[in-house]
Parts: sequence; C-alpha cells; structure tokens
Amino acid sequence: MRDYVLRRLLLVPLTFVGITFVAFCFTRFVPGGPIEQALAERQQADRKRSTAARPSGPASPEELDNLKRRYGFDRSLVEAYAIWLGAAPGPADWITVRLDKDGKAEAEVADDLIPGKSFKLNISQTGDVFTLTTADGNPRAHWLAAAAPLPDDPEKATRVLVYRRAYAGLLQAELGDSTTSDKPVWDEIKSRLPISAWFGGWSLLLAYAISIPLGVAKALKSDGWFDRSSTQLLFILYSVPGFVLGVVGLNFLCHQLHWFPSMGFNWEHAFMSTVLPLSCEMVGAFTALTLFTRNGLLDNLTTDYVRTAKAKGLSNRRIVFVHVLRNSLIPIAATFGGNLGFFLTGSFLIEFTFNIPGLGLLGYDSLVHRDYPVFLGLLTLSSLAMLIGNIVSDLCVAAVDPRIRFDKSA
Repeated sequence: MRDYVLRRLLLVPLTFVGITFVAFCFTRFVPGGPIEQALAERQQADRKRSTAARPSGPASPEELDNLKRRYGFDRSLVEAYAIWLGAAPGPADWITVRLDKDGKAEAEVADDLIPGKSFKLNISQTGDVFTLTTADGNPRAHWLAAAAPLPDDPEKATRVLVYRRAYAGLLQAELGDSTTSDKPVWDEIKSRLPISAWFGGWSLLLAYAISIPLGVAKALKSDGWFDRSSTQLLFILYSVPGFVLGVVGLNFLCHQLHWFPSMGFNWEHAFMSTVLPLSCEMVGAFTALTLFTRNGLLDNLTTDYVRTAKAKGLSNRRIVFVHVLRNSLIPIAATFGGNLGFFLTGSFLIEFTFNIPGLGLLGYDSLVHRDYPVFLGLLTLSSLAMLIGNIVSDLCVAAVDPRIRFDKSA
C-alpha cells in the first residue's frame, strides 16, 4: 500500500503540469483577454472625459507593449508558463523610461529589500551597455536594464526597460495579482475559502449521513410503498436543477414568507444563511448516493455469501450491517475522493443565485471578466484536490473491500 501511494504521488506533479499547461494555453488563445479589457476600459474613460461623444483613437505602441509585459504576453507560451509555474525567473518588478539627450534617465522602483518602500535608480548608457546606480552612486544588485525598442515608435529617445528578475510563481506560492481587483490571487482565494469550505463540509457530511441510512431503509423495504414513493420523490428532486430550486425558494421562502435571508451570507446568522442554499446544493448528490446505496445493497443481498451466512444461522441484522453493507459501499467509496474538488470549489450556480461570496462565484466572475490569474489559481486548487481525491478514493475502496490490494504480491 505504501509503495502504491508513493507511486501515485509521484504521478501528481506530471499530471498537474499537464492540466495547468492546457489551461494556460486556453487563457492565451481565447479572445477578450486582459489586454482587450484594459483597452476597452481606456476607451470608456476617454469617452467620459471627452466633451464630444466620439470614440477614442487606438492605443499607442508604448501602451500596448506595457500591457503585454504586464500580463506576460511578450514572451513565448512555454516561457510564460514556466514563469507562472515558478520554474523560470521573470521580471518581478519593472518600469520603462526614456533616456535624455545625454543618455541618462532616472527611475523610481520598488525596494526589494524593504517592503513598501521605493528608491531611485540612475540609468546611463555607454555604447550598448547600461549602468544602474543608486542615488549615492553604488550599484544595486539584481536590477538590470535593457533596450526596449518599439515598432513604429513616434519618439526618438531610447526606450529602456529596468527590471528585477526573480522566481515568483506557483512553486513560490505566488499566483500574481487579479486583473480585476489588483489584489493578490491568494488573498482573493483565502478570503472566500472559509465560506466554500463551510458549505462544502456540511453538504458532504449531510449527503453521506442521510443518503446511506435512507438507501439501506429503501433496500430492506424494497418494492414497498416507502421504497416506491421515496424513489419517485428522489427522481423528481434529481431532475430539477439546484439553481431552479434556489430561484423558487428565493421567491417563495425568502421574498414572500421571509423565513430566510434572500442574498449573501452572514456568519452571525450562519444557520439561516445556510439552510436554503445548502438544500439546493446537495439535492443532486443526495439523490445519487441514496440510489447507489439501495441498488448496491439489493445486488449483494442476492449473492452466494449471503445465503451461506443465513445457512450458518447469522441474524439478518448482522448480515446486512456487517457483511452486505460494507460491500455495497464500494461504489460510494470510489466516488468519495472526487467530491473533495466540489468541497473546495463549491457550486457557482448556487453561489451566483444566492450571491454567496465563495470560490464558485469567484470562479464565475473570473471567467466573465477574463481574470485569468484568478482562474488559474482556482484551477490549481481544484486540480490538486482532484488528484489527491483520486488517491483518497483508492484508499477508501481498499479500506471497504479487503479483496483489493495495491501491492505487487496481491
């Protein structure tokens, strides 16, 4: 078992790189990216400032180049992904300046030694070599300068890129800043993770705590009135999407009867803010788990080992709850790990319907606004949860079914 887990863990990085690389390619080729969004916002701002209702002109070459550098579109796909992953150094801080007629310029940059502070760098050019010094004339380590010419540059002064190279990617626990809020992606995720974990934890707990006993009761009373009526009710609930139930609940229970708050989530009134969204969120999983348990139990009740146990004189209670139920939980145990991803990311439709600021709503907003750093951050979290969840599922199956062994001798 230990060797199997180690082999699976060794496959996690390779699989993770494949998933994130495909998603990273998706962010590069889908239209309406952050550069187009920034240009659209610039045009809207120009229209508001202009007295005449006329569209503004195209962005200058320098504006386009700065936007490409900011979002990493000035590099090749593989290099940009390596920088995002943290496997290659990238420009942690950068600024562009123009040299005067004497070949000198001054740039104010962020201090990499004292957070929150800045200092000035003096740039001078001798031939093709750029020299960087501080105000007292001393060189500053880690800071570099390079010529950054533009195509069709209307200005004749030399354009210089001043930058500091550093490893600042996923491996260094950095995912960049959101293009919508300009906040670090990790801060955006951490601020919403508790709410998604709250709903995910309760939905996971209640789904298994209710569906497994209900499935056992339906199997023991198979084809009775309780089994038939509950099956019809479960199929009706399963056929109705959760967000549709949410809309009906909002109109009837919230707006008309005023039993529950209509929007948002309040930790001071967590119970009232949780009941309706949680009920809509767990309907589908609750129904599927109940029917999995029922059908699995019915299949195992007709097997030979059950007849043998009855012939030995074992009670029906012991046969069902000690022998049959354990084997019936194998399909449920196989899907347990996959629910961990849902536990973390939540249901964006439910969160959107009830305006709950969780990870699901954050992911929805990031796709709508083309906030690719946030999208990649959420994909990173859900991918790791899925990969680890697959291993957890295998361990759960091995714990439930003693016939399954992952060692080579089995």
